Amino acid sequence: MNKDLQAVKNFDFLARSFARMYALGQAVDIRAVTGNMNMEQKAWFLGRYEYYCQQATRACELELEH
Repeated sequence: MNKDLQAVKNFDFLARSFARMYALGQAVDIRAVTGNMNMEQKAWFLGRYEYYCQQATRACELELEH
């Protein structure tokens, strides 16, 4: 159980980090990132990545406004 929770935290951190990179204009090859994940992991990761991309993009837009 603890190992699974740590894996989820790691995937969430990675999704957030790659989304921030994307929002800052850095190239992100999300297929390479998810290449070794099973289908369940990939679906979960991509959902979190998309969520964080939206958040990070909006945060960058707000920073540029000020």
